[in-house]
Amino acid sequence: MSILDNLPHLATAYRRTRTKDSTVGGFRDTWTKVFADRACWIQPLTSNEANWWQQKSVQATHKVYFVEDPALDTDAKLTISGVDYEVRYYSHPDATLVRGIAWKVVVELMK
Repeated sequence: MSILDNLPHLATAYRRTRTKDSTVGGFRDTWTKVFADRACWIQPLTSNEANWWQQKSVQATHKVYFVEDPALDTDAKLTISGVDYEVRYYSHPDATLVRGIAWKVVVELMK
């Protein structure tokens, strides 16, 4: 049995819609739920991974694995265990997990 058979976390995804805010200038973000309670596995990036992403000018802190493509891009955020993470790199297949291919999303802890 692999980790893909029993992912330990649940994620809710939201997609951002950015509109121009005429009252104060600038922009206003609204978040629309894309999916809720989808099984995932979140892990902190290793120092090597964090350095690799930094060299690509991507600020990231964690990686999140899904069994199927969550179809997320940098206009999305994930909430996992009550903590928000901003998607920093779109979902893509990843074969580094033993016994299977998962979809990985690279995220940054939202402050």
